[in-house]
Amino acid sequence: MITIKRSIKEILSQISEDLSFSKEEIYKILEGVRISKKYLYVVPKKCIRCALCYDECPVDAITKPSIKKPAEIIPDKCVKCEICARTCPVNAIDILECTGDIKGEELIYTLKEVEVERRTIRLKKYNIDLNKCIKCGICARFCPTGAIHVERRKSFKVDLNRCVGCRACERVCPKKAISVENEMGEVPFHKEITVDNSKCVKCLMCIVECPIGIIREIEEGVEIDSKSCIFCGRCERVCPVYAIEIKNIEGVQ
Repeated sequence: MITIKRSIKEILSQISEDLSFSKEEIYKILEGVRISKKYLYVVPKKCIRCALCYDECPVDAITKPSIKKPAEIIPDKCVKCEICARTCPVNAIDILECTGDIKGEELIYTLKEVEVERRTIRLKKYNIDLNKCIKCGICARFCPTGAIHVERRKSFKVDLNRCVGCRACERVCPKKAISVENEMGEVPFHKEITVDNSKCVKCLMCIVECPIGIIREIEEGVEIDSKSCIFCGRCERVCPVYAIEIKNIEGVQ
C-alpha cells in the first residue's frame, strides 16, 4: 500500500485561484468528501494468452491477445466489474484502488492492491492431433503449469494431471492441433442488488447506464435481472434518489 499526503492549505490556494472561490467556501464543500477510483490492468509478463478474459468480458473492454502481444484492458470501455480478474488463471490482472480522504489539514491519497476471489477452472477433455503438430514448442512456452513438454521437432507430451484447462496452448498453437474443453465455475461476486421502487421516480437512467441491458421498466418502477448482474455499480451511482443498492452478502468476504 502506498500513501501520499498533501497539505490542504496548498490545495485550497490552488483551487481558490482557479475558481475564484474563497478558501473557506471550498473547504466547506470538500469536508467529508471521499474520492475512490479503481483501476484494472494486465501485467504483460504474466499473461499466458489464454484469452479467457477476452472471452468473458461482458462489455468487450479487452483486446484479444496474440503470441506477440498480451491482452490489454481498454479503459474507456471497462466498467470495473472485475470478471476478468476473477477469471484469469494466473493472476495476471491486477486491481488497484485509489482513495482520497481529507483528514484534518491533509489530503491523504492511498493506493492499494485489491485481492479478489478467483473462479474455478477445470480440465474436461484434452486432444492433440499429432498429424498437425509440428513440435514447435510454442504451447509449452505459454503453459502456466509446465504440463507440456516438447522436444523441438521430435516429440510432444502433456501431463494431464498438471493441466488446468486454461486453453492457452490451444490459443497459441499455429497449426490448431490442440483442442481443450474446460469447465468454468460461477464468478464469485458474493453480492446482491436490490431496488426500492417506492423511491423510484422512473427517470430510467439506470436502464440507460446498464452496460449489459438487464434492467427493464415495469409499472411499479424498474426490475433488475439479478442473476445476470455483473455488479459494476453504474446503475447505483446514477440513481438520483438512491433507490438501487448493491451490498456484500453478510458473512461472505
